[in-house]
Amino acid sequence: MKLLIIIITSLLSCAHFVNAANILALATVSSGSHTIYANAIIRELAARGHKLVVLSPDKEKKPNPNITTIYLEGGYENEVMFETTLEDFPSSEGFVQYFNMLNEYTTSQCKILLNSPGNKKFIQDYKDHKFDLILFDYGVTECFIKYAHVFGHPPIVGFTAFFAVSAYQLGNHHNPAFVPHFQSAASPQMSFPERFMNWVVHEYYLLWRNYISLPTIDAVADEFFGFSKPSIGDLEREMSLMLTNEHFSFTYPRPNIPAVVDVGGLQIKPPKPLPKDLEDFMSGAKHGVIFFSLGSNFLSKHMSDEKKQMFLEAFRQIPQRVVWKYEDETLQNIPQNVLVKKWCPQTDILGHNKTVLFMTHNGYLSTQESLYNGIPMLGIPIVVDQFINNKKLTKAGVALRLDLKDIKSADQIKEKITTILNNPSFREKAQQMSVLFRDRPMNPLDTAIYWIEYVLRHKGAKQLRVASLDLAWYQYYLLDIYFAIAAAFFAVYYALARIFRSIFSTETKQKTKQKKT
Repeated sequence: MKLLIIIITSLLSCAHFVNAANILALATVSSGSHTIYANAIIRELAARGHKLVVLSPDKEKKPNPNITTIYLEGGYENEVMFETTLEDFPSSEGFVQYFNMLNEYTTSQCKILLNSPGNKKFIQDYKDHKFDLILFDYGVTECFIKYAHVFGHPPIVGFTAFFAVSAYQLGNHHNPAFVPHFQSAASPQMSFPERFMNWVVHEYYLLWRNYISLPTIDAVADEFFGFSKPSIGDLEREMSLMLTNEHFSFTYPRPNIPAVVDVGGLQIKPPKPLPKDLEDFMSGAKHGVIFFSLGSNFLSKHMSDEKKQMFLEAFRQIPQRVVWKYEDETLQNIPQNVLVKKWCPQTDILGHNKTVLFMTHNGYLSTQESLYNGIPMLGIPIVVDQFINNKKLTKAGVALRLDLKDIKSADQIKEKITTILNNPSFREKAQQMSVLFRDRPMNPLDTAIYWIEYVLRHKGAKQLRVASLDLAWYQYYLLDIYFAIAAAFFAVYYALARIFRSIFSTETKQKTKQKKT
C-alpha cells in the first residue's frame, strides 16, 4: 500500500496540470489530409477535457460533447475540377507557377469561406465569446488569423499538415547554404548550382509572400472583417508556437527555435484489424499485397480509361494481390488478384504484414505513413510537392517514380513494380527509415498536446519568442553594423589621407623654398 502511494505521488508530481480551456480551432483548409491531421489534434484536446469551437469546411462526422463544429459551406466547390484527365493536370515542377497557382487558390478559398453562411453566423453568435487559445491550421487560409484580433489577441498556436511555411513568420529563418527550401528537392549537401537555385527559391518565396501573396489575402480579409490593422503579417508574428509536420529522418536536420516543434506523423495510429473482406483478401496473398491509392484530392477515377486499363493489365501479370482505392464502380475488366474499394483504411493496410509495396502520389501524410510502416513506394506524383517528396525518397533508395504522362504500356508499370519487389534493398532501406522515424522520446501527438498546453499554462509563453521578430530587416541582416564598420573605415581612411596630404604638402613647400634660396 505504501509503495502504491509512493508511485501515485511520484506520478502526480511529474504531471503537468492545465485547466480545461476554451479553444477556437481554425481548421479551415479544404483538404482531406489537412482534416485528418487537424482532427487528430482537436479530438485529443477534447479527450483531455478542453472545449473546442471548430471552424471547418468539413461536416462533423463523429459528434463529441466537447466539440462544436461550425460548418463553412463551399470549400470543396473550389477544389480541383478535372475537365481533362488526371495525367493532363498541369503539374508543373516549377516553383514560380506553383506559387502563382497557390496564390490564386488561397485568395479564392478565403473569399468563399469567409463569406460562407456558417462563418457569418459564427461571427454573430460568438462575437462576445472569450477564447483562451486559437489553434490555427496554417495552410492556405491565412486570412482566418484575423480572428485573433476579433477575440482580443489570445495566444495562437499554429499547425500544418504541409511543410513548415510558417518558420519564417516566427523568426525561424533557415540558411539556404545548407537547409533545402520546402520547394527544393536538394539534399543538405548541395553542389554550387544546387545552392544557387536553393537561394533563388528561398529569396523568391520571401518576396512572393511578402509583396504578392499577403497583400492579396489581406485585401480579402480586410473587406470581410472591416479593419486593416493589425495585418495578417502582424498577427503571424504574435504566434506563440508552431507545430510542424516534419521529422529530420525525412526532411533533414535544420536549426529550430524553441517556438517551432516538429511533430511529423502525429496522425498515425497503430494499425487496427481490417474489415473481414479486406483481411481475407490480404491474408490469403502468398506473394504479398500492393496497395494503390492517389490520396483524397487526386482520384484514380480521373485517369483516362486507357491508363486505367494499363494498370489493370500490369496487375494481371504479377503474382501479388492488389488493393486499389478507386472512387466509383465504373472500372471494367478487373483481374481476380485486384480488389477495388471506394474507401480504404490506409494506415491499417500499410501496417498489415502482407503489404509489400505502396503505389502512391507521395503526398506528405501518405509518405509519412508508408515510412512509419517501413513500406517501399512507387511514386506517381501529380503536383509540385509530391515530385519533391518522391525525389527525396528516390535518393534515399526507398522509392521509384512513375509519371502518368509517360506511361505507354502496361510493361512500364510492371517493370517499376518488379524492380522494387525483386530488389531487397528497397524494403531494407524503408525499414531503416521506419526505425529512425519512430525513435522519439514521446510520440508526436503527445508532444503536440504537451506544447499546446504549455502555451496555455504560461499564458502565451512569451519566453519562446525570439528577439529577431522585433528587428528591422536591415538590423536582422546586420546591415547597420556593416554600414557602421564601413563608415568607420572610411572616416579613418579619410583622416589619414588628409594627414598624409598635409604632410606631403608641407614637405613639398619646404623643398620649393629651399630650391628658391
